[in-house]
Amino acid sequence: MLARSLLFMQPVEGRRDEVIALFERLGVPERALQQDGCLSVELQVAPEDTAPILVTALWSDRSAYDGWLANPWREAVTPELEALLTEAPAGTVYDIRLRAGSTIP
Repeated sequence: MLARSLLFMQPVEGRRDEVIALFERLGVPERALQQDGCLSVELQVAPEDTAPILVTALWSDRSAYDGWLANPWREAVTPELEALLTEAPAGTVYDIRLRAGSTIP
């Protein structure tokens, strides 16, 4: 069953662009796509600079996401990311039970 992960990151005030630049420099979405079962990754920002950054990803199933959580590369870059945040990222994973409008399996 497909799964969608949601990860909220609250940047330190004035450092939102640094978080985005870090994701770009490290190629986080591209690295995640190399993980078996990762189908897509998006980094989203609200118009307000003080709003959390949202990262969503579509996974073939929950076990694919669990594989990403255990990925040594992800674990290695987490401290650099967390230095730009007010607290550790918070998120959850949802099972997709109903969907429409996409060609992704």
